[in-house]
Amino acid sequence: MNCMANRQYKDTVFRAFFNHKREIAELYQAIRPEDDVCEEDITITTIDDVFLDQQKNDLSFLWRDQSIVLVEHQSSINPNMPYRLLIYSALVMLANFVDSKALYGTKLVEIPAPHFYVLYIGDDMEKDEDTLKLSAAFKETGADLELVCHVFNITYKEHRSILERCRPLREYSFFVHRIGEDKKGGMTLDEAIRETIAYCIAHGIMKEFLEAHREEVLKMFALKWDAEEEKRVIREESREEGREEGREEGVEEGLKRGRAEGKVEGEAEGRAASARSLMETLHCTKEKAMELLKIPADLRPKVLALL
Repeated sequence: MNCMANRQYKDTVFRAFFNHKREIAELYQAIRPEDDVCEEDITITTIDDVFLDQQKNDLSFLWRDQSIVLVEHQSSINPNMPYRLLIYSALVMLANFVDSKALYGTKLVEIPAPHFYVLYIGDDMEKDEDTLKLSAAFKETGADLELVCHVFNITYKEHRSILERCRPLREYSFFVHRIGEDKKGGMTLDEAIRETIAYCIAHGIMKEFLEAHREEVLKMFALKWDAEEEKRVIREESREEGREEGREEGVEEGLKRGRAEGKVEGEAEGRAASARSLMETLHCTKEKAMELLKIPADLRPKVLALL
């Protein structure tokens, strides 16, 4: 059976596309242009099911047996990435390089030097590059622990330097950009993804990958896009409903109640919109769509009533 199908579409397109040494080597060469990066120097160490909710780290690999590199792909600004990467790095080290029993011995346990990167794609970052530090979360200064995370903006744009240095990254960025533009032009999500896949194959963009995994890409990207849209809709509608209820009550208690009710109603409507999109894309039942979106049991009756 196809290895992509075995993942049951829980992977992202980014994680699947950059799960090969060739693409990883080109990516790391773009991040570290001062080094000479070859496929032969790469060992993939990405791990699955990092937390109990089956969250996965996007990409980790060993370079020349001396550096362990962790890369995360984000479509929203997340100041907690250094903390997440700290956890990921410890798990990757334990899974691949460290015998936990050896840590109690008298001999120094040598480990690869860690490096941390976030590849951001979205509308909220103006800079091409930035850094996030774990120490920004500490409640006091002068702590004895630090983690520096380098953030690269990979949102599609002509003459963005990191995209010009890395063909696979540029092609992936264009792929995401093209879907967004087609959606803005009035296409459904399913139409936008299918049109973009066809366009990219015809123009040699991610061609080999898309030809081999067309339907898997459609389902993976639909799930990812719906999750992002769901978060946005919930935030916007919850705020608006809360404001409306608060104005009607005109008192602090009314404002509190309005926010609470608004959040529930906004969340139900937002999740219903995501479920409808998922039903259309995957041709699945209402119940299956709610299961895939992990809608809480207490909210499902409200969502079901809106479908």
